[in-house]
Amino acid sequence: MAALSAAGQTKLESIMDCINNMDKQLPVEKIYLQTDKPNYVQGDTIWFKGYLLDAGYLTPSAHSGLLYVELDNAQDSCVKRLMLPLITGLTWGNIILNEDDIPEGDYIIRAYTNWMQNFGTDFIYNKNIYIASSGTKAQLVVAGFKADKSNIQTSILLTDLSRQPVRLADLQLRVMDGRHTLYRKRTATGVDGSFDLNFTVPEKVKAKNLSIIVMEKNGREKPVSLTIPVTLNRPENTDLQFMPEGGALVAGVQSKIGFKAIGEDGKGIQVSGRIYDSKQQEVVAFNSAHLGIGSFEITPQPGEIYTAKLVFANGLSKAYPLPLVNTEGTVLKIIKFSKDSLRIKVGANTALPADYYLIGQSRGTVCYGAHLVFKKRELLITLSQNIFPTGIAHFTLFNKNNQPLNERLVYINHHDNLKIDITQDQQKYNPHDSIALQLQVTDNDGRPVAGNFSMAVTDDNQVKTDTVGDNIINNLLFSKDLKGYIEEPGYYFADRSPERETELDNLLLTQGWIGCNWKQIFNPPQQPAFEAQKDFEVTGIVTNAFNKPVDKANVVLLSKKPLVIKDTITGKDGRFKFTGLFPIDTATYIVQTRRKSGSSFNVSLNVDELKVPLFNPPVFRTTPWYVNSDTLLLHNRDSKMSQHLAQEEAEGRGMMLKEVVIKDKRIIKNSKNLNGPGEADYTLDEKDMEKYPKLDLYDLLNKKFPGINETMNVGVITYRLKNHIVNFFIDGVEINRLGLDAGMYMHYLTSEDILGIEVMYNSRFAMRYDPNFMSKLMGQDRDVPVFLEITTRSGNGAFMKKIPGIYIYKPLAYSLPKDFYRPRYTVKTIPKGTDQRSTIHWEPNIVTGADGKAIVSFYSADKPSTYTITVQGTDLNGQLGYIRNKIVIVTPSFNPSPK
Repeated sequence: MAALSAAGQTKLESIMDCINNMDKQLPVEKIYLQTDKPNYVQGDTIWFKGYLLDAGYLTPSAHSGLLYVELDNAQDSCVKRLMLPLITGLTWGNIILNEDDIPEGDYIIRAYTNWMQNFGTDFIYNKNIYIASSGTKAQLVVAGFKADKSNIQTSILLTDLSRQPVRLADLQLRVMDGRHTLYRKRTATGVDGSFDLNFTVPEKVKAKNLSIIVMEKNGREKPVSLTIPVTLNRPENTDLQFMPEGGALVAGVQSKIGFKAIGEDGKGIQVSGRIYDSKQQEVVAFNSAHLGIGSFEITPQPGEIYTAKLVFANGLSKAYPLPLVNTEGTVLKIIKFSKDSLRIKVGANTALPADYYLIGQSRGTVCYGAHLVFKKRELLITLSQNIFPTGIAHFTLFNKNNQPLNERLVYINHHDNLKIDITQDQQKYNPHDSIALQLQVTDNDGRPVAGNFSMAVTDDNQVKTDTVGDNIINNLLFSKDLKGYIEEPGYYFADRSPERETELDNLLLTQGWIGCNWKQIFNPPQQPAFEAQKDFEVTGIVTNAFNKPVDKANVVLLSKKPLVIKDTITGKDGRFKFTGLFPIDTATYIVQTRRKSGSSFNVSLNVDELKVPLFNPPVFRTTPWYVNSDTLLLHNRDSKMSQHLAQEEAEGRGMMLKEVVIKDKRIIKNSKNLNGPGEADYTLDEKDMEKYPKLDLYDLLNKKFPGINETMNVGVITYRLKNHIVNFFIDGVEINRLGLDAGMYMHYLTSEDILGIEVMYNSRFAMRYDPNFMSKLMGQDRDVPVFLEITTRSGNGAFMKKIPGIYIYKPLAYSLPKDFYRPRYTVKTIPKGTDQRSTIHWEPNIVTGADGKAIVSFYSADKPSTYTITVQGTDLNGQLGYIRNKIVIVTPSFNPSPK
């Protein structure tokens, strides 16, 4: 029973106050990005809308005014980062997928604010996408894999884009473990275009890191290179995890145990098995439901050890231990007793009487609290679901020492999200027709709602809509309050059947909550590690030779484009701040300081650079479009190629050879190149430096010359590029001869410190740096050198990185949204074959009025198809809305009534 003693009530209130105060001191933000489609082709543009909301009330966050959006490759290297201003928690933008900058492959779109880094990477928005090649030279792959323990067999069929076999082709094969080559082999396709490959996987190699690179050697043309992920789910490598309800098994107390089976590819896998005690007596059988997740109940006995045994289809079996049984403790069980009620059962196997405290919270706010006094082994509590908002309710049982003993999640769904209806002005349309859609948004009671929404319209013949993936509702109310990657979150809300309710509850048993750091809640930090950024600012610190802050130092900020001159004075902590700035894509700020005496001697100035989060690698890979091809993505790619060819033909450029353009030499100002400025085999100039802001010299060189190796020999770091030793010259000074460590400069100099890099590897240029270069080259000496002449902005070379008291700061520019291209067709002039958009329309800023209505119009594309409309958004007062609908485009023979 629940007791209301004064001492117990005071303790309960103390716990509740700590939780609520933490939410006030460190309010959590959540970000959701709607993109126009799930996958892309080189040459496409990613269109997105960002919603930054307070996690508690789902209203626009008043905390942050800057949002960072980045595109990261499969190696978690950022290939594009944007900084966007937020207005009432909203922003939108785009990323152009240039072929030269963004190779084909797996990518992750991430979005975060600086403030969100205080809570770890789990709250940061991420979305996996695949970017397919748009090149005209390509092949399709049909691949299947079989495994006998560590021996892998595969049969691979290569065809061209019209599905004709690639016959008798000479191939070079590499089996890769990530970036490491395991095996190499030469082979050829047969007359049917196929080949077989067998190889053995070393014991410690994970299957999800394996891939096969197939390169066709055709003599003169650039070879076609294909990367084929090795997809294996060997039964004996199934990972089976058990999570007791509430957190622990307690002897003599009935417990529900959730389990999750994961295959080698990182995805859920269906399993069935049995639980045995130490005497090999069967206790219970179990079967997984959706995506390898399920649950069963047992009453563990004192001193028993339980084991699960899986039997696979191939006859193999494998045993897995269950968590150990505690001799005493508590168990927290929650069931939905009725449509509107929850029944909470707290079981205990401890010395009685005992005091406990039960807290129920949602979105960081305490909604329920009770002081429990156990006088018997079990307590039952029934409470209304209406005290919690829609979303995950998190229950925690504490002892009298504020130690959390048990935790349990339950999803509360009042079905009170916004309702969005879409009405078409016609039921059917022709290609190139004008389409008008009316949106009507209402609340759960049918009242009209004013709000802000975004809409994507995509061609079903080119884009596969993700019906079980993220949307604004399941992401902000569900996925982001759970631990780890949630596979197919939309599945759990597709209907209201009892089966889905059970599967949803099983998921909550197996994926722990991420939002509570109890140690931090009871001992909150005095100062957050990351400040909230309301606007763009330039901040930093001025220190003296002893690294002590300099008070009342004059700091000046200068910029030519845009023209800015500002000054300020440092405080006692040596810090300064400049506000009211609007960084554009070419903005470079020169920040300079001097002492009160006017001298800059022995004064150091540093500007606060953006600290970007470190992310975990992706859980699993996306299969490339050409492997066991996704028909829709193939259509999207073909349409992109057809559109380019049609445009070339219309402009008189079809089927012409690419023009060879002789460009002027790149001249690096103040270069000390012994051959003369610009006289090099390869030159990176200031524009190249601007493409890769914030990268150190090592990462910058790896961007342009992948494969630079860093080795340590007798305490000295040396670098090799394709097995040739790298000699560094900085502003004409050879750092090796000075006995300086190249490694220090590789990780010390950044792209912002450098005006240009000139690379000399052929005898024409390298002999000026080494008279013995030819003899080394002819003798095939392993130490044939490559020379890098690096010209810095300061011109002080290997002796000093910066001019005293001066800092050159190149911030991320504001990314301002571009307009989505909207063709406007007339009856007289309708172009043929050029409009094959996969994203038919993108509207990021739809505002419904007081009547809840808005109208959106656009033109259909060339080909008959069905279009999918996805609308998402918020009323800016805590309610979210989402709908996916379809409209129909028919053949040109259809003649609608005149508009």
